[in-house]
Amino acid sequence: MNGYLIAEEGPLAGLTIVFEEGKENNEWTLGRDPDTTDILLEDPMVSRRHAIVRLSPEGFILENLSTVNPATQNGMVIAEPVLLKEGDIIQIGSTFFNFSEKPPHDEELRAPPPAAEPARSEGPRAEMPSELHFGPHPETRWLLKVISGPNAGAEFAMHKSSTYLIGKDPNICDIVFQDLSVSRQHARLSIDEGDNVFIEDLGSRNGVIVNGELITEKTLLTSQDLVALGTTTFLVVDRLEARETIVAQAAVMPSTRTPEAVAARKEKGDWKEMVIPKRHLALAAAMISVLFVSIFGMISLFKSEPIVVKQINESENIREALAQFTGVQFTFNQPSGKLFLVGHVLTKVNHQELLFALKELPFIKTVQDNVVVDELVWQNMNDLLSNNPQWASVSMYATEPGRFVLRGYIDTLQNAVALSDYINLNFNYLDRLQNQVVVEKSLQSEIAAMLMNKGLSGITFDLVDGDLVLAGRVGKNKDMTLSELVADFKKVPGIREVRNYAIVTTAEAEQTDLSSQFTVTGYSKRDEMDFYVVINGRILGQGDILEGMLITSIKPKIVLLEKDGQHFRIDYNVQ
Repeated sequence: MNGYLIAEEGPLAGLTIVFEEGKENNEWTLGRDPDTTDILLEDPMVSRRHAIVRLSPEGFILENLSTVNPATQNGMVIAEPVLLKEGDIIQIGSTFFNFSEKPPHDEELRAPPPAAEPARSEGPRAEMPSELHFGPHPETRWLLKVISGPNAGAEFAMHKSSTYLIGKDPNICDIVFQDLSVSRQHARLSIDEGDNVFIEDLGSRNGVIVNGELITEKTLLTSQDLVALGTTTFLVVDRLEARETIVAQAAVMPSTRTPEAVAARKEKGDWKEMVIPKRHLALAAAMISVLFVSIFGMISLFKSEPIVVKQINESENIREALAQFTGVQFTFNQPSGKLFLVGHVLTKVNHQELLFALKELPFIKTVQDNVVVDELVWQNMNDLLSNNPQWASVSMYATEPGRFVLRGYIDTLQNAVALSDYINLNFNYLDRLQNQVVVEKSLQSEIAAMLMNKGLSGITFDLVDGDLVLAGRVGKNKDMTLSELVADFKKVPGIREVRNYAIVTTAEAEQTDLSSQFTVTGYSKRDEMDFYVVINGRILGQGDILEGMLITSIKPKIVLLEKDGQHFRIDYNVQ
C-alpha cells in the first residue's frame, strides 16, 4: 500500500511525496535538514525535523515534531499521532497537502476533500466560492461588500438558510480575507429561514466589531451595518430594502388661447402688446454696458490659481517611517485608523524609536503592537543558561532583527547534546537560530593533530574558552614552520586568540643532556668515518637504539640521540 501527499497550495505547490511500502521500518521523516530527514521540504517555515509518517496495519500515521510551527490536519493542530484518511488536508509549514492512497493521475484525487467543507445549517445551498468575488454576483437578497482592507471592493452574495465561515485560511473558509490581522477562522455568518442575518466571533485574536462595538455573542445584523475584522471592514446590504420615491403630479394650466382669456387680456392690458420707447432701450443698454465693464475690471484685479488638493498616501508614509526597521511588517485600516504591526526589532531602544516615529503620523489612531524585541528574548535565554554551570561559557545574542546566534564553549560532546535538547525545548525561534557552540575536546584533538603533522611534537598547548597558548622549545630550523602553523590556528573555527610562548633554540641548546644517566666506557672508529661507542657494556653505532632513543650521530666526545622529536646528548671523554 502506497500513500501520497500532493502539494496544492504554498511555496511547494505541485510537489508529490510518495510513501512506498517496503522501506526499512516503513517510516519517513519530513523536514528542512537534509542530514536528518528522508524527505526534504525547502520552505523557511518548515522545521529541521517537522513531522514523521509511519505505515501501520491501520494505515498511514502522521506525528508532529515541530513545536514552533506544528503541522495541522484539516485545520486542527496535531498534538498526538493521527491516522491519515483519504482527502485529508495536511499543512506543513506554508504548504497545504492533499493526502490520498490513490495514484496522483486519478481524477478523484483532485476533488476537494469532504473534511475541508465547513459546517452549514440544513437547507438549500448554492455553490460557495473560496474567495470574494469582484465580478457579477447572483441575484440574492443579502450582499457582503468590503469597503476597506486588502480585499477592498470585493462583493459576496449570501443565500437564505446558509452558513459562511470567514477567515484567512482558504482551505476551510468560505469567505477569505488576505489580511494579517484576520484569524484563520475568525467569524461565522449565518442566514436563517426568515432571512435574518447573524454573526458570531469564533474566538479570534482581534475580535468582531459591529458598528464600533465589540461583540461577545451571536449578534443580529441589519442592512448597512458596519462590521470590522482586524483591519478589514465590510457592509451587510439588503438589496430588497424598501426605497420610497416622491413623484409630484403636473398641474393642469388653463389654455391662454380661449376667447375668454383674450378678452381678459385686452381689458387688463397685455404687456406683450405694449410699445417701449427707444430712449428707454438706449438707457438700459448703456447701464448694462457699464455694469459689464465694472464686473470685468473687478475680476481682473484677482489672479486665479488652480487649487491643489494634496493627496495623503497613508501606507507610503508608514512605509517611510518604518524604513530603518527592516524586520517589521504592517497592515493599516484607513477608515478606523488602526495599525497592525508584526516582526522583530533588535533592542528596546529600537522599539521605542519605532513607536515614536509612528506617533508623528496624525492619521494613526491606534496601534496593535505584536513586534518582538530580540534583546528581551536573548536576555531571558541567557538567564536560563546561567543556571547550569556546564553552560557558563555559552551565550545568545542577535546579529540583526530576527537572527539569533548561540555561541560559546562546551567541554564534552555529551554536554553539547544536552544543551541542544534544552534549546529545542525552551527557545521559540529555532528556525531563526544559528548554533555555533564549540566542543573543546574535539578542538583540542584537532590542534594536537596539526602540531604532530608539522613535526612540532615538542610544543605543548593549553586551550581555555577559545584562547590557545603555545609553549615549549623549537629548533631554529622549525621557526618558520611554527609561524605558519600559528597563522593556520587563527583560521580554525572556535579559536579566538593565539598566544605563542615557544622558545626558538639552537641545535645544541635544544638537546637534553643525559651524560649523568649513561657512561661511555670506550669508543672506536673505522676509516676515520664510522664511530662506535661502548655504553653500559653494549657496542653501539649510528642508527642503533638505546632505550627507545635513536642514535643519530657519534662524534668525538659526544653522542647525539632523538626520540619523538626530542633531541638528547651524551658527553664522554675516554682516555
